[in-house]
Amino acid sequence: MNIDANHIKMIALDVDGTLTNGQILLMNINDYIVEAKSFNVKDGMGIVEWIRRGGLVSIISGRESTIVEHRAKELGIHEVCLGVDDKLMCLNDICKKYNISPSNIACIGDDVNDIVLYDVCAYSFAPSDSSPINLAKACFVTKAAGGHGAVREMIDMLLGVK
Repeated sequence: MNIDANHIKMIALDVDGTLTNGQILLMNINDYIVEAKSFNVKDGMGIVEWIRRGGLVSIISGRESTIVEHRAKELGIHEVCLGVDDKLMCLNDICKKYNISPSNIACIGDDVNDIVLYDVCAYSFAPSDSSPINLAKACFVTKAAGGHGAVREMIDMLLGVK
């Protein structure tokens, strides 16, 4: 499949397993449970470049995370939807807010709860270590695994066409 990214206005990103390697580190520090995640700096630079060139970015994740909120703010991400049960409904709300269609969106996600976005977005991407159904259904599978530059690879593909 060839990419015609000229009409892509937004990228929609999953977090765990996509922007991160999917590992969630929980630590007990003085009887407080503290969560840690690791983000790839190259993914972050790709997101910043996408935004610099006028693109919109949304995060749609099934988990709540103050760490993700912080990282999204650092990068200037436009929409951050956490603790989402229905990712399609969330995407539709974002589309209404920005007056765009899912056909103006490229998405990336690694597991079965992301497939609903694959079905409506113009292009769907899966990190190389995604679940087998995601690998089979995605328009593109990145060479990089989740948390290891998969989002940057997607963005580079999209920007390479623009």
